Amino acid sequence: MRHWRILTIVCASCFVSSQAIAQRAHIQISAGPYFQGQAVDVHLVVEDFEESPTPEVEVASPRDARLDFVAVSPSTRSSISIVNGRMTQTREVRFVYQYRFVAAAAGVFVVGPFHVVQGATQRTTGPLQLEVRPLGKSDRVGIEARWPRGEVFPGQRFDVELEWSFEAELEARMRDYRIEVPIFNRGDLFRYIDQPTERGDTELKVQTAGGPISLKAEVSERSVNGRLFKFVTAKRTLVALRPGSFDFAGSTVVVEEVTRWRRDLFGQRTPQSVRKLPTIDDARSLVVRDVPRAGRPASYAGAIGRGFSLESSADRSVLQAGDTIELTLVLHGDGNLDGAGLPDLATGGGLSPEHFRIPPGVQGGVVKDGSKTFRIQLRVLDAGVREIPPIPYSYFDTEKKSYVTVASRPIALSVRRARVITADDVVSGAAPADSDDLREGDRRVAEAARQAEARVVAGSNVVLAGANLSIVRDPAKLVRPGGAGSDTMGVVLLYLIGLVSIIAAVLVRRHSDLDPVVVERRKRFAAERRKIVDAAGRAPPGPQAP
Repeated sequence: MRHWRILTIVCASCFVSSQAIAQRAHIQISAGPYFQGQAVDVHLVVEDFEESPTPEVEVASPRDARLDFVAVSPSTRSSISIVNGRMTQTREVRFVYQYRFVAAAAGVFVVGPFHVVQGATQRTTGPLQLEVRPLGKSDRVGIEARWPRGEVFPGQRFDVELEWSFEAELEARMRDYRIEVPIFNRGDLFRYIDQPTERGDTELKVQTAGGPISLKAEVSERSVNGRLFKFVTAKRTLVALRPGSFDFAGSTVVVEEVTRWRRDLFGQRTPQSVRKLPTIDDARSLVVRDVPRAGRPASYAGAIGRGFSLESSADRSVLQAGDTIELTLVLHGDGNLDGAGLPDLATGGGLSPEHFRIPPGVQGGVVKDGSKTFRIQLRVLDAGVREIPPIPYSYFDTEKKSYVTVASRPIALSVRRARVITADDVVSGAAPADSDDLREGDRRVAEAARQAEARVVAGSNVVLAGANLSIVRDPAKLVRPGGAGSDTMGVVLLYLIGLVSIIAAVLVRRHSDLDPVVVERRKRFAAERRKIVDAAGRAPPGPQAP
């Protein structure tokens, strides 16, 4: 961990406070020297203001440099002291505002003043002057960030390979290092994808505008001009967000080499003096080109990359016209799966609106394990459909610099005609007198079924108003008039049996819910009562003989 030598610049107060403890604001920075392209941590310490609200800070941006606000850390500490029997209680409130100062070129820069405001209380620090030295190229350390020299496209993934090298004998005397990569600080231009590191992995620390990150790295050794160097190589994946031509300053690294050691109280070696070994990479540029609009297929939905393919499957293949099935589309490919969507599925001879009904709106997908899955509810409208046809899908190939169209495989379907029975198909009449009447009823029911089958209406146009949805197929039961006396008596008897069962269940439940102590008390009371009644009914005893 970096050891800080703090240089504190205390500003004079605007006026003398009448309170016992006056509000203060001062600046703390790490010790120099400071180099171009390397971030300098600047801390504004605000003390003894009120705990709430958080004081507001105003500071002008330095000329030809960048001052970024990182975070604010509030803290409160209370203490009680007793001297000569007198108790004194103090409360200290402290806010630490963290800033990062970066100068792309060498020179003298002015940071501040910082103006702190909390209600009617105001404090202002003095300005801070920083001398930034040019960052040369040391022959003992090196840094290089590499990315595609050609053009990339919005939504396309590409890797930035970072290689840090240092003299092998420097490893034993290296206390710390600080790497800055300017392309890693442009969250407005790129989205960053970092693979999590696991235990045992070699990690390369890189300072970014959002804080330090650790990249999984590999270490190798090789000889350069007769000297042995170690090379630490790591990669970070970037996704371009918008087109444009962008220039980036060279990546930098500063290695702290211990030149003198001392022994502490426990006999351990600790650094006594340190020197910094800086180096800087060459400046680089990147061109992000928008995908061409000329010749863009209708089945293009934002997919950019290489080797895309589309798989399709359905939850069932046997159904009736008007039924709904779930169609699953899985998109594979090396590219921007997060930004890839689905085109209009009816384009390019896909799902015809005459045969399929597709829900409106954008179909969102789920990215998992290198693929993106879409689920769509389809309604089949026509009994003549024999398959879900191939669905075309176009993407922009970043190697060929042109659009490529692929298609999913067809899915075979077996679609039956829908059978709808309306009120016109219901057959009723008097009870048949003989078997001839029953056979006539059978013929009438069969004829009604054939007529209903001829009136097939698919999808949401099916009219069910007034339809008889009975599934009874026996003609004798369909044509028999109701109201028989025996049937009525049977129904009444069933209702009476159900009512008696409910009453019995309620009585049993009430009895089971009684407190066992109350039940026992009632039993004893009933037993004593019977004894009294028996005693009252007995004749009085006669006189005893002398």
